[in-house]
Amino acid sequence: MKNTINLVIISIWMAIATIGCSKKEELVDKIPAKVDSYYPNSGKAGTLVTIEGQGFSGAITEFSATVAGSSAEVISATPTSVVLRVPKGDKSGGIVLKYGSNSFDVGTYTYQDLSVSKIFPTNGTGGTQLRIDGEGFGSTDKPAEVYVNGKKALVVSVTDKIIVAEIPEDAGYGAVEVRVDGKKSQGQNFTYQVVRSIKPLTGGAGTKVTLTGEGFEKVSSGNIVDFNGKIAVVLESSPEKIVVVAPAGVSTGLLSVNINEQKISGPKFTVVGKPEIGAVSPLSGPKGAEMTISGLLFSKELDENQVFINGKQVAVSSSSENQLKLIIPGGTGSGKVRVVVNDQSVEGPQFKDQTLGIRSISPDNGLAGTSVTLLGTGFSTNAAENRVYFNGVLTPVTSASEDKLVMEAPQGVATGEVKVIVGGQDALAPQPFRRAGVMTFVGGPGSTVFGNNLAGMAIDAQGNLYVADPENKQVKKVSPTGSVSILQVDGANAVFDYPTGIVVDPQNNIYVSDQRTNQIFKITPAGKRTIHAKGFSPGSMCLDLSGNLYVAVAGFAQGINKVNVAGNYTKVPGPSWVMAKPFVDSQGVLYYSDQNTSSNNGIEIVRPGDARGERWVGGSDAGYQDGIGTNTYFNGIGGITAGLNNRLIVADNYNYAIREVNMSTREVTTLIKGTNGYVDGTLSTARFGLIKDVVVDKDGNIYLLDVGNKAIRKLFLK
Repeated sequence: MKNTINLVIISIWMAIATIGCSKKEELVDKIPAKVDSYYPNSGKAGTLVTIEGQGFSGAITEFSATVAGSSAEVISATPTSVVLRVPKGDKSGGIVLKYGSNSFDVGTYTYQDLSVSKIFPTNGTGGTQLRIDGEGFGSTDKPAEVYVNGKKALVVSVTDKIIVAEIPEDAGYGAVEVRVDGKKSQGQNFTYQVVRSIKPLTGGAGTKVTLTGEGFEKVSSGNIVDFNGKIAVVLESSPEKIVVVAPAGVSTGLLSVNINEQKISGPKFTVVGKPEIGAVSPLSGPKGAEMTISGLLFSKELDENQVFINGKQVAVSSSSENQLKLIIPGGTGSGKVRVVVNDQSVEGPQFKDQTLGIRSISPDNGLAGTSVTLLGTGFSTNAAENRVYFNGVLTPVTSASEDKLVMEAPQGVATGEVKVIVGGQDALAPQPFRRAGVMTFVGGPGSTVFGNNLAGMAIDAQGNLYVADPENKQVKKVSPTGSVSILQVDGANAVFDYPTGIVVDPQNNIYVSDQRTNQIFKITPAGKRTIHAKGFSPGSMCLDLSGNLYVAVAGFAQGINKVNVAGNYTKVPGPSWVMAKPFVDSQGVLYYSDQNTSSNNGIEIVRPGDARGERWVGGSDAGYQDGIGTNTYFNGIGGITAGLNNRLIVADNYNYAIREVNMSTREVTTLIKGTNGYVDGTLSTARFGLIKDVVVDKDGNIYLLDVGNKAIRKLFLK
């Protein structure tokens, strides 16, 4: 019984196998046989002619062929090619290939001594050196000529059996033809390949990149795409287009395609980071409102940016590298704003799909009492029904309309979000309100606290300021609360002849340069004064970490002296005529502005052991421009000091600006740029006079010695 069952099972499996084989054969039979090309089209008897196509069988017995009516021997066959041997004869004629019931008129064969048997490579780009094998290439009449798809190629070298030629640009796809003494012979087809463009040109790992050009392989595996040494995954391909995914570890560099071991270089792909969202305005609002997304690393190509609200894509109406705009469609629901640039995604703040929204806040910085305007939608015309909070502090609205609210920044305002509540809805401003601006800390144009021509300023670890007041022959001490006193020596007001430069060391010893007495005094925390150094006319100065003073010597081209802890001094090589306070970093590099070499419009440096200084930022020409290194402009530097986070703070006098320099990158940015005058206020409205010196406290607040207004001004940035 068991054997019978086994026999039945075997029979069933055999039947299934037979049916499967029949199905496979049917599928093969259904592929239509086709002839695409043949080569060579001329030569002597015995020449091997290859016929390329598809749908053939690998069995030689299924083929027969004739050349000019004479039977030709078929010597090999594959599903895509058949090779035959040309019979003896001297009369040119057609090649006919028969395959089963199919008969193909392949083309004409010419009996002659000129023949192209092989080319290598069969693909490549313009300038590729092509080797052509055959016979009959030599001539005493004129050199052989080569054409690729009808376009003339540059012949590099010729022998009777080998020609080397360069593929012409835009050759396309077609046969390689050799012409000698009026005779012609065609060989294989050559595929011209080129990457004409890639899109996008920027992105990162995971970015989908489309290559357009010609001559690519239809089968994805035939195209090896290389991003500056990293192989990408090919998603799809056709002769004119390849779509790939930028690989992990991709770096900026040329993109190339390798086909049949022939490398085709394309444009450069530039790696950029993910986009960054700085602000979204408004963060809530109704259908039809315009949304602006500010940030970094967006694409100026509109179709390379995608924006999603609560997971729903919204069409972008305009784009630049730092701003996207779109119309809120409504019905998105509330959810995160997400930006995708060339398949690199960043998630932004929450958006509320509602009628209430804040489009802008102006100004977005200031001090208590600053008038602030909110523009948006859904406000109440009844001022009292709009509750506005500055960082949690309720602020009365002074005027209101459906799209505008006006109020004053409250007392004690601190940097933080601005929120409006109307009815049951609340909305946030697109960016926080920053407690920032300029405030007079001590003095002013009508004040007698300081004299004219204030000279230098320093700050100690406790936040006390010290100001050299040469007109009054004093040094004034200003406490963190703004109370002013006179520096004491032995219990009495210290008197100097012409105090100019001033520094405070970590032990709270104060050094004062007295220009007219040619002395530098040291005053201890106990109020004892000694002469630290003498013998030259000292001006502005700074201190290094080892306790050495770097002192600008008053007078034309007198340079800078380095005064050690014992009071001995040596000339520093490099500086010539320094009038503004210099600075020394932790490595002993001296930063200074030189009237002789840069007209006081740039910063130069001299490193320990250097024989001369070198230009670091700015230059001798006056102007105003942020940027990197010497591609920046200042207009009269008034003092240099250390800021937070490896930054230098620089007073730019005649631009009425305070500039910041990144010491690692030499990038110059503007913290505030005003105009001449005397106005406390926001970063955009404040005015001040000439800034002789700047110092920075431990919280990053910047104190400006405003000589023109006989005042110390305080610059808030947060």
